[in-house]
Amino acid sequence: MSETRNLDDLELELRKLPGVRAAGFTERDDLLVVQVQVAGPAPSPSLSQQAARIAYRHADKPIALEVVRWRTVEVPAAPPTPEVAAPPPPAVVDAAPPADTDLEVAPRGARVRLLAVLTFPDTDELEVHLTYEGRRVIGRAAASTGVSGAVAATLEGLHNFAPELAADLLWAEELAGHEAAHASVVACALQADGRAVLGIAAGGSRIEAAARSALHALNRTLEERLATPS
Repeated sequence: MSETRNLDDLELELRKLPGVRAAGFTERDDLLVVQVQVAGPAPSPSLSQQAARIAYRHADKPIALEVVRWRTVEVPAAPPTPEVAAPPPPAVVDAAPPADTDLEVAPRGARVRLLAVLTFPDTDELEVHLTYEGRRVIGRAAASTGVSGAVAATLEGLHNFAPELAADLLWAEELAGHEAAHASVVACALQADGRAVLGIAAGGSRIEAAARSALHALNRTLEERLATPS
């Protein structure tokens, strides 16, 4: 019952956002998919961030957000034939990050998992939300630093789980030539415990892909450190 009430409260809060006409939810394993349907003029650039922050506040698991805009279809006054084609479906203007990638297929609790990557352009803030064995942490950086900031925020968050982790960013770059719908691919190189490690991952945005690439680069190092009691 409490979970149903949470979703009811979440729907009511999402519908208060300008232009939002409906909200729906689907659960996939450890992921809650939230769909927000928007009508009217072009939505605010910050709508995705506002909706993600609201959803994360109500959910007890990782979230994926879909923003769907309703498209107005003009009906001809005098159709040339009795058969009129069906109106096109709503156009997806902003899709959710892909469900957990191969970085997170290990047994539950065995690895640090990415919950969300949020940006707040008005305050130039970027947040990376991570979880490990029920504990949640947030790493922060300036949103204007892009993919390198997303990696730096991920490293800051990881130090909460592994304080002795020595890792520095060497470089991070979005890779061209990956035109999968609503996906970016980022590669990064880190100096970790005296050696260079590489990571590469896809995400629903370049900053999410950057955060996932940092986790990919450090997966083995983190497993060794987290498996050893402090």
